[in-house]
Amino acid sequence: MRRRHLELILDLSSTCNIRCVMCYFSAVDRLRFPPFDRDLSDSGMMPLETFEQIAADFFPGAWRVALGCAAEPLIHPRFREIVAVAGRYRIPDLWFPTNLLALTGRTAEAIVDAGVAVVAASIDGTTGPSYEQIRVGGSWDRLISRLQLLNDIKKKRGSARPRLRIIFTWMRSNRHELRALPAFAVAHGAREIDVRFVSPAEGVDVTPELLSDEDPAELRAELGATARDAVRRGLRLSSYPEFETPADRPTTLAARLRRRLWRIRAGLERLEYWRHLRRERRHGCAYPGRTWVIRPNGAVNPCMYWQEEPIDCYPEADLASIGASEQLALIRNGLVSGAPVGSCATCLHRRDAFYRPFRRQDVDRHGPSAQ
Repeated sequence: MRRRHLELILDLSSTCNIRCVMCYFSAVDRLRFPPFDRDLSDSGMMPLETFEQIAADFFPGAWRVALGCAAEPLIHPRFREIVAVAGRYRIPDLWFPTNLLALTGRTAEAIVDAGVAVVAASIDGTTGPSYEQIRVGGSWDRLISRLQLLNDIKKKRGSARPRLRIIFTWMRSNRHELRALPAFAVAHGAREIDVRFVSPAEGVDVTPELLSDEDPAELRAELGATARDAVRRGLRLSSYPEFETPADRPTTLAARLRRRLWRIRAGLERLEYWRHLRRERRHGCAYPGRTWVIRPNGAVNPCMYWQEEPIDCYPEADLASIGASEQLALIRNGLVSGAPVGSCATCLHRRDAFYRPFRRQDVDRHGPSAQ
């Protein structure tokens, strides 16, 4: 059996069904990925046949697969078939992010039957007015009904999977609702929360929503109180901004031990993060060669932050040829030597701005990818 060591991030679609105020889809109807003159379908959707080829090539060696990244996966007209194909490979961590609005009963059944580990629902609000102001075109009533539908189908199938994760982008217009997030998540069957700061997006002015001018101490206090409330309620923090400064950390052995145990319980410290850090120290970055991002047009990139021309294109090139490509060797050698090439040369600023990993400072530079 092939060793599972790969992480695969797929974009099944290049479009979305809503126009969130902080998202590039508020300014464009469709994303374009290099090479810009290449499409595998007129709709911007990844063809099922291409997905099946990717699955046969990559999935036997994958431990994590995301069926979405930059756009909305549930609007793919053949999503049920796609998730069924993925389910055949028994990927340990099969998941996808979504606004959940396009979920139907049959799709929910397909998701449960495929053994999807996590459905990560982006909401950005815990009340109808905030949600609909931020997620333009979305319906609060529809969202609540889709959350209930997913829970109902899981109960009907007698399945604990998928775990529901709530994603909350924290910004000025919903700042006051962060504290209500843990209670909302538990009430709707979530097991995890993912909180990230709003950040600049290409083509969109998010200046009115940025929290960068707010008092950092107040922001950390709000984040800390919410994190502690979430863990008390049994939620895990799949991702969370840092809310401690070095001065806040305890100095006595007993207090340090309590803090470490709390962080493990919260999900802030996991074995996978330390493995990631080890690879980073050894290779300069843990992603190239272990993480592959494949766009709807078949473009294959070494990570989700790569903005240059792709390493290769699928299905013309398979996993073996992509892994042995000269461009990948240049990327990896540049990272090890301290002379990064392409997007790697400016990756630090973009990654910190986009995702704000909450891990230890040395992990923040190249922290685990968003799940």
